[in-house]
Amino acid sequence: MSKLMMLLAGLFLLGAIPKQILLPATAVYADTTDINPNKSSELSLLMRQMYDHAAEARRGVAERKNISYPKSFLNINTAKPTDAQTKNEYYATFADLYLQTLETYESSNDANRVKNYNNVINACLACHSSHCPGPVPKIKKLILPIN
Repeated sequence: MSKLMMLLAGLFLLGAIPKQILLPATAVYADTTDINPNKSSELSLLMRQMYDHAAEARRGVAERKNISYPKSFLNINTAKPTDAQTKNEYYATFADLYLQTLETYESSNDANRVKNYNNVINACLACHSSHCPGPVPKIKKLILPIN
């Protein structure tokens, strides 16, 4: 039995056995890793929140309810970007368009909810198509078909 314990301890130390297998199933682990090795900027963190909100709003559309956006989204014009050149002469126009489409979506009724939701997503796509195209494929998946 002690040889088995020594083998398991050795494999654990070498990383051959994932720690989650050996730790109690009731333990809770927070994901503290940042996907950006240089640390995420205020703007990139805000945009991840915006994406999460859009995904939640997409589910809400199916339930015929609007999901209010966090007022922290109003910081889109003041949040510090990773790269200072991100905020060029057109950035504020795109940011203001995004905020306007959010306001319109929030006041949507059943007849125009999908259209107004898609307008929010299209505002994201318009900006990312010219500023930071990396998330475009992920954002496109948020668009809802109009029946």
